[in-house]
Amino acid sequence: MNYRESDLILRLDNKIPSYDVSLNGQTKFYTLCNILLDSAAVHANKFRFGYHDMRKENVYWVLSRFHIIMHEYPSMDDRILSADDKLLTTATTAWLILDGNTGRPKKMPENNSLHSFHIDDLHAIEPVPDKLPKITEPDRHRPVFARYSDLDINKHVNAVKYIEWVQDCYPQEIYEKQNVKEFQINYQSETRYGEEVQIRIRNASRTDPFEYLEGIRASDENAAFRARVRFRAL
Repeated sequence: MNYRESDLILRLDNKIPSYDVSLNGQTKFYTLCNILLDSAAVHANKFRFGYHDMRKENVYWVLSRFHIIMHEYPSMDDRILSADDKLLTTATTAWLILDGNTGRPKKMPENNSLHSFHIDDLHAIEPVPDKLPKITEPDRHRPVFARYSDLDINKHVNAVKYIEWVQDCYPQEIYEKQNVKEFQINYQSETRYGEEVQIRIRNASRTDPFEYLEGIRASDENAAFRARVRFRAL
């Protein structure tokens, strides 16, 4: 079955509770990321390729890349659908299907219903998220450890937890005057309970407004994620 573009649009009404509001009065950035990814799960379930449907075929989804641009932040009790039709955020994601036994990427058969949902060259942000650089000479670093509260149903660190780790690399003073304008994260490899990740950070410069971050697993020196973030004044 082939779907029209209009059939694939999901509309949800989300309200921002007080516990998801930052010290600057705006919604926490990682909360908005959670809302977007939860909406993706709802959408997948609607068309029968959500978590439980995929597990029947012994496969599961993982987020590969996530790029988001903030145009305006909602505040407490606001709804994500702007009352005056202002564009609040745009985002593009890339996903992989992994084999439940091997954990390796798996290509679904051409007759699988998933192929009915693919629309060429339809992205909220162009171009689609690209590779991000390794950080060989960091300006600073910060260690983190994967804890119980970081894990998801697949027993590895949840995608948005990495975003929380990145945000925690910056002090309170930053968020009193600024917030995230643009963010991209590429997920390189999974992190399990108890593993240490060294987050390397390269500062923004006069020629590049982005800060670059890379999470390196201490056990094998492999990258768990790479990210970049750009701030703007409130």
